This record gives sequence, structure tokens and C-alpha cells, in this order.
Amino acid sequence: MENQISFIQIQKDNEEHFEIASKLWVPFICEVHEHDGTYEDEEQIINGLKKRIAIQGCRKDMHFEIAFVNGEPFGIAMFAIDLGTVYGLLEKGYGTVMGFYICPGFRRKGLGTILNKHIETVLYDDGAANMYICPDAVTGEPFWKANGYHNSGKVDPDDKKPIYIKKLSASAD
Repeated sequence: MENQISFIQIQKDNEEHFEIASKLWVPFICEVHEHDGTYEDEEQIINGLKKRIAIQGCRKDMHFEIAFVNGEPFGIAMFAIDLGTVYGLLEKGYGTVMGFYICPGFRRKGLGTILNKHIETVLYDDGAANMYICPDAVTGEPFWKANGYHNSGKVDPDDKKPIYIKKLSASAD
């Protein structure tokens, strides 16, 4: 039986969406902090998640989605067309991923690549010709390199991470 993959846009007033998102977002942020050597308690992480969910629906090119395989949530991603593009380091209109997480039990099965292709397709359809991401060095960089992103040689001044970029095409490959 083939896996059934689906994506839902998180709705800001949907308690079920919030509960599912929380179960994915908290371990995601904890993992990033572990890799970066930083810390936030769970309450701070949940408050940050609530702020991200609260802005849903404000722009048609901003997306916060949960990914499912056979009805089970396996990942979460927040992505949009960037309006400012990293302090002028890149031209405006790039698509960007502000959060991307695949549950550890679902990794190395192609599901992250499927979610990434979905993101690229959505943002291409929203008008992005290019994408950028500032991945963490531990799990992010190897994944994004394997998905065709390359280090631009530029560094995000806020999080001090390298900026990886990719040109998009209609097939998002």
C-alpha cells in the first residue's frame, strides 16, 4: 500500500490544529536549541508558536502547515515569500522556510523531501523564483544540500547561520 501524504494549513482558531502543531513544534525548537547551544522553556516555545499561528491568514503567501502520512502527523513547516530578504543580502521575493521539522521516527524515508517539494511548489506558485534557508549545521545542512540547496557564502546577521539558496522551477526539482 502506498503512503497517503497530505498537508493542512494551520487555522488560527482551530484547537485541534494547535494541539497537533504543539506536539511537533516543541520538539523541533528543542532540537534546534540543542544544536545551537541555546535554551527556551516549553512555555516560551508555546508562546512563540501561538504568535506564529496568530498571523495565519494575514497573507496568501504565508503558510504554516502540518504534514501527514496515512493520517498521522509526521512534520511541520512554516514558509512564505520573504518581504525583506535578509537585510538586503538577497533580492526581494525569495521563498523562505522559517521552520521545518520531521519527527525522528519518520526521517530517512523520503518524507522530508516530499514536504520540501511541496513547499517549493507552493512558493513557486506564489511567485518565488528562488528559495533560501538558514539551516542548523547538525540536521539541516545535510538535508538541504541533498535537496539541491547550496551555500551562498552569505550569513544571516540575526542567527549567524549560512544562507543556502536554490533556484526553483515549475516542477520544483
